[in-house]
Amino acid sequence: MLNRFCMVLALVSALTAGMLLTPKAALAQDQAQTYYTYVSEWAVPRAQWAAFEKQDESSVANMKKNVADGLLVAWGNETTRVHTSDGFTHAEWFTATSRENLLKVLEEQWTGATNASYVAATKHADLFLHTIAHGGKAGASGTGYLRVASYQAKPGQSDELESVLMSKLKTFFDSEAAKGNLTLYNIDEEDIHTDAPGGYDLAMLFPDGAAMDKFYSDFAALEKSDPTTGQAFASLTVEKDHRDDFGRVTAYQNK
Repeated sequence: MLNRFCMVLALVSALTAGMLLTPKAALAQDQAQTYYTYVSEWAVPRAQWAAFEKQDESSVANMKKNVADGLLVAWGNETTRVHTSDGFTHAEWFTATSRENLLKVLEEQWTGATNASYVAATKHADLFLHTIAHGGKAGASGTGYLRVASYQAKPGQSDELESVLMSKLKTFFDSEAAKGNLTLYNIDEEDIHTDAPGGYDLAMLFPDGAAMDKFYSDFAALEKSDPTTGQAFASLTVEKDHRDDFGRVTAYQNK
């Protein structure tokens, strides 16, 4: 993920207190479950991109095994499509139902951290996240496009913002997953804080560009219904701290 994946605000403004869409039974996870996600981000010189992506490909079989063994519920590899002058070019992530399982996979991955593709990176960062909502299509895998929208709560407003995210946004994500427009999503906050507390990331994985268009068409269709939720969301966040990241997912799996 990932870098930090502005249309999410438009989505939130579209959602009303009475418009709770029911997800289909095919959606994967029990939302009462707590999740944790580990993200590694890399800035790789252009000349090394092919080698780095080959390294990612070599890890796919092992990540699938970790899902089969019950250690992970999701994982993915991503290459940035909207670059910034000082940003990351590649990311890898995996999600588990406990810190214990997450760390088991991390220590396994650590043994390959001296691979030449990683050593060639000019910049690297990790995120250890508490995933307060995780969902999507059960058994989904393949490729797609990942958008991560990052927001910062105003001081003292984290609980209120999280309430809006969980009561309104998550429901819409579930409905879009049921339609096939969204194959995987996370709503994350930091568990190990490397940034200021109060930050939230909304990670959305789309199967293709057509699905993205449908997803955002639903934004537009809902936006006119009631602006009050969006106004509340905007009042709880620091506008200047909002960022989006966007990339191509070269491989992923959702249990």
